[in-house]
Amino acid sequence: MTMPNDTMSHPSSPSIPPDPSIPPERTAADQRQESGGARAQIRDVKDQVVDQARQSFRQARDSAGASLNDSRQHAAERISGLANAVRGTSERLRSEQQDRVADLTDGLADHVERLGSYLRDRNFSDFRRDAESFARRQPVVAVGIALGLGLLGARFLKSGQAGRPQ
Repeated sequence: MTMPNDTMSHPSSPSIPPDPSIPPERTAADQRQESGGARAQIRDVKDQVVDQARQSFRQARDSAGASLNDSRQHAAERISGLANAVRGTSERLRSEQQDRVADLTDGLADHVERLGSYLRDRNFSDFRRDAESFARRQPVVAVGIALGLGLLGARFLKSGQAGRPQ
């Protein structure tokens, strides 16, 4: 007994009917292209957000830099005024015949004036570089200065709270 040769019912090549919910013009290639388009849109939005964040960061950095620059100039002016006051003290000491002390105050005034010039002529990246260089050459002194500044800062904060009731 022989069976009829039916190519439609052969088990090695089953026929799958098309899904009526998917329009026939929408193929797998179309779906991949839409998925790639969505990814490109997400990438574009991400790039825009990153660019805006960078721009905001640059603006904040520039604003802080301008503010620090103004503060630096103000500090340089005040230090130069202090140097002038020390020079005035030196002149009074000389008029009172205290030449040795006047020489010391002249030296102090010179150092203070150099500090004012340093502040006026340098920017903050120069300060950072100079501080790092000093800390590498003199680590013990740098730690001592940091400790002293910390103690002064703590004292300053504590004195601000002295008048407040607890």
